[in-house]
Amino acid sequence: MLAIDRLKKIEELLKENGSIVISQLSDLLDVSEETIRRDLEKLSKTMKFKRVRGGAYLYESSDTEVPVKIRERIYIKEKQIIGVKSVSFIDDGDTIMLDSSTTALYIAKNLNLSKKKVTVITNSIKITNELADNSLIKIICLGGTLRRRTKSYVGYMTTDSLMNLSADKAFVSCSSIDLFFGVTDNHNLEARVRKGMLTNSVKKFLVVDYTKFEKPAVNKICNIKDLDVIIVDRQLSDENLEILKKHKIEVVCCE
Repeated sequence: MLAIDRLKKIEELLKENGSIVISQLSDLLDVSEETIRRDLEKLSKTMKFKRVRGGAYLYESSDTEVPVKIRERIYIKEKQIIGVKSVSFIDDGDTIMLDSSTTALYIAKNLNLSKKKVTVITNSIKITNELADNSLIKIICLGGTLRRRTKSYVGYMTTDSLMNLSADKAFVSCSSIDLFFGVTDNHNLEARVRKGMLTNSVKKFLVVDYTKFEKPAVNKICNIKDLDVIIVDRQLSDENLEILKKHKIEVVCCE
């Protein structure tokens, strides 16, 4: 396929699907991933879209978060080790809450292999599907308005349902962490769901990779002091660890 035809095809797929994954395009168009990256660089001069590690997506005025099908394909190793470590904190008989993050999805994947008998409360379609055939796990799926970008339910029906539920442990992720401002998210409705999960759980876990320790996103989920445990893929800076220690937060490094 000529380069000009390849660019046209990528543009068509972006407009049709809203996002593309570099590895998938590489297979589809039978070229290297580096070639696709160069094509995206050329295409960015004539078309507005956001490039991220692993793919690209079109902007939506109301939703700036990276689509779930791209997030599922980045930082896979980090999410896997966080998933394994998180399951070690889950006991037989626990009721747990899992948000719609791809990190939580990896907790579900590893929970599926653990043979533990638990109840899972989630707003994630992907997590529900992941655990659907496991007879040891009772699933409570929160309804609401479907957010297609993350394959999750959000809105007042979701948060109203959460008000009547409680759990032993909540495992949530976020868009960004500022150790002074707090835990934040790019999407206001998703932030409210995550806040509700933390509020209604006895023990509160934040599960994140190291890249989340940056400037805060727009919507606050909670203060740092509201957390009990942070599970992260690699060692944090001494400065960050000192701040978290002052708030009596347990930091579990998977590295």
